[in-house]
Amino acid sequence: VYAAGDVTEAPDLLTGENIVSAIQPNAADQGRIAALGMAGRKVELPGVLPINVLDTLGLISVSFGQWWGETPENDGSGVELADEGLWRYLSLQFQGDVLIGATAIGRTDQVGVLRGLIQNRTPLGKWKDVLMDNPTRFVDAYIATSQPVSIAA
Repeated sequence: VYAAGDVTEAPDLLTGENIVSAIQPNAADQGRIAALGMAGRKVELPGVLPINVLDTLGLISVSFGQWWGETPENDGSGVELADEGLWRYLSLQFQGDVLIGATAIGRTDQVGVLRGLIQNRTPLGKWKDVLMDNPTRFVDAYIATSQPVSIAA
């Protein structure tokens, strides 16, 4: 049986627990794996990233991964930035130097970058400290840590 989307359960990328993740990006990933399986390829889905997107009277909020964070005993830490006047909020949650969860309210620009950092479990190194000081620099952190270095000929 090959299936994808809201009729399936898949392992949570971070916890391994089976979840229903009825959201398009995860359904597309599952569909790709199902198609490869039907074509005879031996592939396995590493897991899905929990994602929520909500529009409340025009105020968009998104959450990715383990948005509630991790305990300090498990090397967890986090940072929050709120701008009440502009109805904006950003929370980043880490385990060690890896971003494991994020919540953004009223700030939807570049949130795909947050998804990429969390889903790829990108080690941030010194960029974690930069983000703890200024969480809005997540695009800079992504560029610095996720993009391969190329040498022009």
